[in-house]
Amino acid sequence: MLNLPIYLLGSSYYLHTRIGGQQVKRSLRTAYRREAIIRAISLLNSLHMSTPQKYELDLSKSILKADGPEDHSRLMAAIEAMKALHAGQGTTTAQTAPNTVTAPLNDDPTALKLGELLNKFFLLRKVTPATAQSYKNSVDEFSKFLKNPPITRVSVSDVTRWQEHLAEKQKNVPRTIDGKVGVIKSIYNFAKKQGYTRGENPAENRDLLTKKQKLKGGYAIFEKEELDLLFRSQFFKDQQEKAPDYTNAILFGVLTGCRISEITTLKKDQFKISSKGTHYITIRDSKTLAGIREVPLHPALISQIADFTKNKTAKVFKYAEKEGKGAGNAVGKMFARNLTSAGITRDKLVFHSLRKYVNNELMKNGVSLEYRCQFVGHELDNVNVSVYTNTINIDDLANTVLPALDSIAALLKGATSTTEEISNLGDLLEGTLI
Repeated sequence: MLNLPIYLLGSSYYLHTRIGGQQVKRSLRTAYRREAIIRAISLLNSLHMSTPQKYELDLSKSILKADGPEDHSRLMAAIEAMKALHAGQGTTTAQTAPNTVTAPLNDDPTALKLGELLNKFFLLRKVTPATAQSYKNSVDEFSKFLKNPPITRVSVSDVTRWQEHLAEKQKNVPRTIDGKVGVIKSIYNFAKKQGYTRGENPAENRDLLTKKQKLKGGYAIFEKEELDLLFRSQFFKDQQEKAPDYTNAILFGVLTGCRISEITTLKKDQFKISSKGTHYITIRDSKTLAGIREVPLHPALISQIADFTKNKTAKVFKYAEKEGKGAGNAVGKMFARNLTSAGITRDKLVFHSLRKYVNNELMKNGVSLEYRCQFVGHELDNVNVSVYTNTINIDDLANTVLPALDSIAALLKGATSTTEEISNLGDLLEGTLI
């Protein structure tokens, strides 16, 4: 590697040299040595090009000439700069090689590669392990398809070619393609915000599905009769003895509307009782900021899970987290088997459909949008609510939301074999959960 006059001062490398009898000292604006070397080569090249030079460099005629040691040093810097500019981009043919060392208009020898940009994204943004793995998979796939270019070399047509490749070769459906391209759009938005690129986002406005199509093509919402079939199925009843972690996860889903990852990662110390006797769980880690919340527990759920939770000391559910899949993957797979055994064949019914069913029941029973959003952990993009109001008190939330879930509790009472009579709310609230 070329020996360059650079040194680290504070949090940034500096280039310090003399060119044409003039002292040059410039910040390279990076604390990473590799980036500093690349930027120094580019800077030296640009400075040399702006001063009279004697060296001659003509690749089309294989001419490399220098007049004296200093001129030779300039020539070598130009060669190194050219190597840096074209690293990983293939060799330049003699017919197109320029007589002077210049970069393409949209090129930057200091530009990050896609994988490097993603690492910086993870450094500055907090994401869940599952999200991180999803982002990594999409970026790796895109980078491999384009043969790992700098981020400044990626164009709109590159994204189009990738979309076509995903559809034709990978057989991905439009929703999946939109998800992968959405990852690229996110990291390019990050790159622009952080100053890693000044170019346009090549993945902007590339969605194949409209917002209406996405809403229509999302997960379905359970119907009451389907849930009745689910809970009355022999499969579900068998799992109450064989796999109580599974059946209790389902009960949590249908009476709290929590995400599967929020349920299967619950710890004993997340179960609380308010000063007024409201049983609730506190969600400390979620997909969104709004997902970090307190969720009141319906008396029917308390009675169902009391025996399951009372001897737990740390994690409530046995499921281990798998990289990129969270801790709910096993529940999702068993849930699909449960649907099949119950004869439920409608498309797009998954565990998340329970969450949709809960929210739908709340709406049907007149629970306001603010209460619904806080209960299920949805963002509410309204200045009046998000800025000018406080979080709803857990006791008020319970008094408003839980009665709207009585219809689900009644469904469970009639369908499951272990549900106790819910005749005295006070007795249930005095039960031991913690």
